[in-house]
Amino acid sequence: MSKNLLIVEGNADKHFIKEFLRCENLDIDLDVHVATAPEVDNNVNYTTKQGVIKALNTLIPQLNDGRYERIGTVVDMDFRHDSKLSIKDLTLVQLSNVLNQYDFNRDTKSIDNQGIFFMSDEFDHPIGVWLMPDNDNEGYLEHWIINSIKDKSMSHFDKAELFIENFDNTHFKSTTIAKAKVYTWLAIQKKPCMDLSRCLNSESNLLDRNSSSYQNFKAWIVKTFS
Repeated sequence: MSKNLLIVEGNADKHFIKEFLRCENLDIDLDVHVATAPEVDNNVNYTTKQGVIKALNTLIPQLNDGRYERIGTVVDMDFRHDSKLSIKDLTLVQLSNVLNQYDFNRDTKSIDNQGIFFMSDEFDHPIGVWLMPDNDNEGYLEHWIINSIKDKSMSHFDKAELFIENFDNTHFKSTTIAKAKVYTWLAIQKKPCMDLSRCLNSESNLLDRNSSSYQNFKAWIVKTFS
């Protein structure tokens, strides 16, 4: 097992990020695990942002005993709430409430769109946090994909988006409509599929690997785990 661990909310995230690492030929020894049992925390049975945050209580002590050297987490910013805080600020408060207990404090010098980092004087490496899609706006993995679509692929995405928006304004929840758009877009490719990671490979050639969203995420992975 690797001494580097990235924890995510669900299997779709796990599969996508593992394919991202492969397609980018990143020479990083990294385990990508879902926060829930049995992969990380046997006491976490729900695949949500709160599950990932709770699992940090299990993982951070393992930095002390040498089981892990580097830890990172990817969480969505897709939870509707009644707080006066923005979803970004609320998520950071929730993360800080856990990480500060272990003397990991947010590095305010880092640029948020390139990832968020929590530092500790006791450890050599920061804990890296990526708030999907871009560390600023509300959303999840599918929003990141939309932000990274190649210009030449946008015409087909625009048609898929128009179809979903005109389909039935009561059919989709506001928190899932981006998923519907992306999966519809994948379904109308020459080789239709329902696998998000397919848009990463060179055969599909759907994403702009030079886009800021793509490059920022790649840079965050490298900084967190190298």
